Amino acid sequence: MPSASAAERRIAAIELPELLCELAEAELGLLRRLSGKERERRPLGVVLSEDPLEATAVLEAVNAPAARFGVRAGQTIAEACVLVAHLVAHPLKPARVQATLGRIAEAALAYGASVGIEAPSTVWVDISGAAHLVGGEAALAEELARTVRELGHAGRVAIASGPRLAQAFARFGPSPVQVVPSKDGARAMGELPVAALPVSMEIASWFSRLGIISVADLAQLPRAASAARLGDRASEILDLAEGRDATPLVAYRLPTVPEEDSSWEEGVSGSEPLLFVLRGLAARLSARLAGRGEAAQRLELVVEHDRSIARLRGAAPETTLRFELASPLWREAELVRVVAARLERTELSAPSIGLRLSAPAVIRALGRQLDLSRVSGGLTGTPGVESLPVLLAELSSDIGKERVGVLTLADSHRPEARSQLSPAPGAPLPRRTNKKTKKKRAAQLPLSRVRPAGSEGEAPTRLLPEPLQLSVGLRRGATLRIEHRLFTIERVRFVERLEAVEWWTGAPVSRDYLRITLGGVEGVIDALVYVDRVNGKRYLHAIAD
Repeated sequence: MPSASAAERRIAAIELPELLCELAEAELGLLRRLSGKERERRPLGVVLSEDPLEATAVLEAVNAPAARFGVRAGQTIAEACVLVAHLVAHPLKPARVQATLGRIAEAALAYGASVGIEAPSTVWVDISGAAHLVGGEAALAEELARTVRELGHAGRVAIASGPRLAQAFARFGPSPVQVVPSKDGARAMGELPVAALPVSMEIASWFSRLGIISVADLAQLPRAASAARLGDRASEILDLAEGRDATPLVAYRLPTVPEEDSSWEEGVSGSEPLLFVLRGLAARLSARLAGRGEAAQRLELVVEHDRSIARLRGAAPETTLRFELASPLWREAELVRVVAARLERTELSAPSIGLRLSAPAVIRALGRQLDLSRVSGGLTGTPGVESLPVLLAELSSDIGKERVGVLTLADSHRPEARSQLSPAPGAPLPRRTNKKTKKKRAAQLPLSRVRPAGSEGEAPTRLLPEPLQLSVGLRRGATLRIEHRLFTIERVRFVERLEAVEWWTGAPVSRDYLRITLGGVEGVIDALVYVDRVNGKRYLHAIAD
């Protein structure tokens, strides 16, 4: 089907007929999935309420098992329990429904210029002039349906010339994915029932008793006669019946910080259940970031503990893990890989009853053009360049971003200053701090893996974190002890002299560097030592592997 012209208004509607039951079943069934005790679906009725349920509360939605017993939306809990005694009535907060619709709208934003939502089950996308980017309106509608399925929801998609028309086709159309051209709007609308119009059930029932079943039947009546029954919105409703829709699309305001959460009633221990929940949170957060065209620079994972047990053990009610990403990420697999590695190693002080994943800092996501390296990498199975940011982010979260980077050469005569660790390409610069870092203990020498020395022209490959002071003279045949091991100096040769190097710093360096060969029980070490020409002390500075 050819796509609409850029000047024509086209709106896609995503209808989620089972959203309320999906959210209620998710809240009731998450603990069963975490414990591996999945049970058969029970008859369920959903009430939108912040308060405790009463027998007179009206059901907003029912699932398929409840519908088979004759339970319908609009009945009270008491009326429904007459039909099925073991009905489960679950209260659902309206704010949760709004938040879920907002998440779906963020993911759908990748296909249009703006989005809108209407509780309890509709998301709109303004796709005017954008359908050709994905191969036409039919292909775009299929992509929207696929996106909704990947988010874990059952949905119907329709595209028409206005939001109310698209909503009617999505709710009552013959196909779960439908595209209605503007010229066919009146004909297609006439085939729908009167309930497809924005009228109350009482008005739709009244027209049905008169034999007016379809919208086409209503459109044949005189406008004056119909308007008297339709009320204040008569003009809008009759325009919709004739295929005209001028309803403005109120844009949904995106939240500043995208956040996904999940909670359950009974606490669970260990990281495996949390990793199961994390994958779902990361999938939804990834879809939202992709729709917004953004990537996360920083992630925050909050594990909520059972407060009573945490208080009994003297622990905090929450455990917060923060991830400073070396490179912005947004794909699901990347987010899971970075967060899961650290979550698995975290010892939790109390059972967990909730998990929250957010991206406090986001920037615009920059796509990578297809290049020969990616093509060849895909053909040979070699990871492409795009895998480097994930590796950097994972290393940064494991050992700290200040320890991840690339070695660069510096202009200095001192061996310890000839190289330095610089931030990796694309990584944010480390924040400056006035705190003094503690001096770390020097790593042990690799004496268990010693081997014969290389040629004299080779530079030493392993620089000691701190020079090791030697207590013996540097002469052939002398015996010295390094880390409780005895070595004999077999050879001494002069390398170079540094005289007042870096005099402008106020602390010039004057040293005599020598290469010595140390013989021991386990082999031979070729080492670099120097003599401080100011105080005459001798130091072991580097090892040649």
